[in-house]
Amino acid sequence: MRILMCGNSFGPKKGGSQTYAQEVATNLCELGQEVVFLTRTQPGCEEFDAALPFEVLRRHSKVQLGALFFRKLKSERFDAVFVTHRADFAALANTASRLLGKPYFLSVYGGEILHDFRASSVRRNFASARAIVAISSYTKGLLVNLGVSDKKVHVIPCGTDPQRFFPADAGPVREKHGLGDSSVILSVSRLVRRKGNANVISALPGVLDEVPQAHYLIVGEGPEEENLRSQAREMGLEDRVTFAGRVDEGGLTPYYNACDVFVMPSFAAHRGENVEGFGITYLEANACGKPVVGGRTGGVPDAIDDGVTGILVDPLDVSDIQKAIISILADPKKARAMGQAGRKRVEQEYNWRGVTERILQLIERNV
Repeated sequence: MRILMCGNSFGPKKGGSQTYAQEVATNLCELGQEVVFLTRTQPGCEEFDAALPFEVLRRHSKVQLGALFFRKLKSERFDAVFVTHRADFAALANTASRLLGKPYFLSVYGGEILHDFRASSVRRNFASARAIVAISSYTKGLLVNLGVSDKKVHVIPCGTDPQRFFPADAGPVREKHGLGDSSVILSVSRLVRRKGNANVISALPGVLDEVPQAHYLIVGEGPEEENLRSQAREMGLEDRVTFAGRVDEGGLTPYYNACDVFVMPSFAAHRGENVEGFGITYLEANACGKPVVGGRTGGVPDAIDDGVTGILVDPLDVSDIQKAIISILADPKKARAMGQAGRKRVEQEYNWRGVTERILQLIERNV
């Protein structure tokens, strides 16, 4: 099968939706499908694209992308169009379906359909899609509330790569950051308010009362970093909070392995604010055999099997976050069981190969 994939959210920029697009396209190729991917130009994209097993075509503007999109469909044979991020491409795919009879499919992450002003375009441009992939039950609910047919939306969750993220030696990272025998709480994310890092810092004094050797390791960079550093200083926690900065994806596995619990209590503070559509980092930590704590919001309940691979909390309740962290750090047997269950879940179902196989089956049934 020859598939024209399109997405405004694509590498080399990092993020969950970018990872999703790249991994699904890569695995489709490995499953014997031919993929061409259309997306926007970004700094550093030439080197990034050269390492991929499929052709990537880029243009700077929406107008240029639209012209290229129709030129490819008219001049070459494609069995289906698969839009992995609606911006720039859902309307084009809908038009191509009407004018050229090309079947199209969409995947929806969450944030790209949250804002009210997009509701009419979602209803209009999703109507003719053969099928729609929602990455979580939460995302499916958003679509149905916007008027998209329930029967057309299929929940296929995200995955991760258990060969890239796996239990390994934690020594180098612990040594690098002087963590010694600390009980390490880890967060990995862009440092923006909704990821909940500030609430983890607020919970830390209570955690230290029960687990005196606890230490909070934060991986990532972003606009909230200075606020978080100031918070740690003002609370007298400078020696208990370490900012590791940005770590490339290839270097994340040792960081996950260096922790005792991964914590990211994401939330959406206001109507229309972005929200966690799923949360791939929970699976990455699980794949490394680590228990996880996440906010009971958005698509996170699909990423965490509550009480089995981790614990869901009220992301705005510092006390709830505190209790969850303590319950894991103070009970190594429980932590180990959750981590093992998380690893098994990734190996059996929540991996990119399995996710892509389900997407391919959906496309093949509906072309």
